[in-house]
Amino acid sequence: MDIAAITGAWQGIKAAKELVGGLIDAKADAEAKNRIYEAQAKLGNVQDALFSMREEMFALQDENKTLRAQIAEFGAWDAKAKEYELTTTQGGAVVYRFKGQPEHYACPSCFQSKQIHILQTTRKISGHFMCTGCDKAFPVNAAEPLRTPRLY
Repeated sequence: MDIAAITGAWQGIKAAKELVGGLIDAKADAEAKNRIYEAQAKLGNVQDALFSMREEMFALQDENKTLRAQIAEFGAWDAKAKEYELTTTQGGAVVYRFKGQPEHYACPSCFQSKQIHILQTTRKISGHFMCTGCDKAFPVNAAEPLRTPRLY
C-alpha cells in the first residue's frame, strides 16, 4: 500500500464523515440521529487508524532508506577491502598490501575499523613506516646495517 492510496482513503472517509454530519442537521427522528452519530464515530475511528498507518508507513520508509544506505556502504567497503591482502613484510610487520599499483601498505588496525590509511616511510635506516591515521609505527623494510666509516 502506498501513500497515495492511504491519502485517498483518508480523504474519502473524511468526506463521508462530513456528509454524515450534514445529515444530522436535516430533520430526522431521534433513532436515526443516534445511528448517524454512531456511524460518524466509526468513520472517525477509521480515519484515525488510516492516519496512524500513514505515519507508520513513513517511519518504515525512512528505516528502509537507512538500511539500503548501510547495505550500499558495506558493499563498497567489501569491494575496497578485496583490493588488499594481509602480508608479512621484510621487516616483520603484518600489514595489508595493495594488490594493484602503486604498491603500498595499509595499517591493519585502521583496516579493521573499515578505514584505509596508507603507511608512510619515515626515511630512516630502521625501515619503519608510520600510519597517518593512528600514528603507529610498522617495521616494513628490513633495517639497514650500520656502516662503519673507513679510515684511510
